[in-house]
Amino acid sequence: MHMLLVGINYKTAPVELRECFSIPEPQLEDALARLTASSAIAEAVIVSTCNRTEIYTVVTDEAMARNAVYGLLEQVSRLRADGFRAHTYVETGQAVVWHLHRVVCGLDSMVIGETQILGQVRQAFLFAQASGSTGSLFNQLFRRAVTFGKRVQTETGLGQSAVSVSYAAVSLAKKVFDRLDDKTVVVIGAGKMSELTLTHLAAHGVEQILVVNRTHERARQLAAAYDGQAMEMSALPVALKEADIVISSTGSRGYVLSADMIAEVMKRRKRKPLFCIDIAVPRDIDPDLAQLSNVYLYDIDDLQDMVAANVTQRKEESARVLAMIEQEARAFAVWLSEQEVVPLIAQLRDRALIVQQGVMESLTHKFPELNDRQQKTLQKHTMSIVNQLLREPIASIKEMAGEPGGEEALAVFARIFALSDAPSRHGGATGRAESREADAGVTEWPAEDPNGIRERGPARGEGEGKQQSWNAAPEGAAVLPAL
Repeated sequence: MHMLLVGINYKTAPVELRECFSIPEPQLEDALARLTASSAIAEAVIVSTCNRTEIYTVVTDEAMARNAVYGLLEQVSRLRADGFRAHTYVETGQAVVWHLHRVVCGLDSMVIGETQILGQVRQAFLFAQASGSTGSLFNQLFRRAVTFGKRVQTETGLGQSAVSVSYAAVSLAKKVFDRLDDKTVVVIGAGKMSELTLTHLAAHGVEQILVVNRTHERARQLAAAYDGQAMEMSALPVALKEADIVISSTGSRGYVLSADMIAEVMKRRKRKPLFCIDIAVPRDIDPDLAQLSNVYLYDIDDLQDMVAANVTQRKEESARVLAMIEQEARAFAVWLSEQEVVPLIAQLRDRALIVQQGVMESLTHKFPELNDRQQKTLQKHTMSIVNQLLREPIASIKEMAGEPGGEEALAVFARIFALSDAPSRHGGATGRAESREADAGVTEWPAEDPNGIRERGPARGEGEGKQQSWNAAPEGAAVLPAL
């Protein structure tokens, strides 16, 4: 198994194409179920925001998994893959780890260092986990990535000099008008993006704020927090008549502001200019508005012009964050390698346990006069022999697995001890059921476990079948010497 990422973002596609791939939360569970229904996909997480739709998967067959992912994108967008494939990007293996860490810290965002994306990735992971679409690999990867994103925010200045999309929208309005405190701003929508927009508007001294939303109570609550006025959606034309600036961010699947509506409103505005900023994906505002006289329309792609601010500091911080990502990627590679070692270590331990148990039963039959105390002493010492013999091989193979050529080292280790085939690179313990992750750090067994070694000689036991299991190692196996 290995990781596969297929995505589309603001770098690869314009907003009119990106909006076709937006997956609202009510549809996420069905989308995840469709992915994991494929025999080629073991785990899946979907990150869908205004600037990107990314599908992270753990796969057993990359070709089949790609077909499944592109099939889902076709279903969501109602477009044929041949028409949008060139606008997507694909990452595999360790490159997926790098990409995810760049995303969570804002290095891959339109506005470098913006912090909203961390919460969006965290929410996407938690949703997938609750839906049963993640397993041990993605549980580990996304937890590490989210923790890393928080570190970047607290330990670097990347986020301190960055602006979010909502901040960029307000900055654009400020760029158009020398001052905002005497302007009337209409905010359409009452979600998180709208709330952030209102925060930035208030910080710029805007006093005339009208909040328009389909749910009037939510609009009322939000407007009250910023000394604004709440209006129902049916009153939108009235609000537009008074507006200088309109900033729209709703979850609507269709246009909230049509060209016909604005054309009618403009007749009553006496040639007063109207600046509209659409920060929604899918877009809220009909792009034909830009053709109307005295109407100026900006969409989310236009906000890229705001990225120039604080560019020097962000570049310096970006270099530092990239070095941190390198460390995180290496740490995850080590963890992944350890998961690949786990099955081999477990097999070796089981083999040694069978040896030790056979020795103990053979001794108790040969020396029936041994009392409980003597048997416990033998148990302890045979177990000690096993621990001491296996400690160095286990520690060495765990270290070698994380080095270049680790897969070959696993194969040699498996051959020496006649274990089953070593797991392939990018695999490891994964799936929707948690793996035996704890085994990766164990090199000794507790004193109370019945552990030890096994002898090669004939044993006296409770039947021929059990006698065979004590004594006969698989052909070619390394057999530990008898006491």
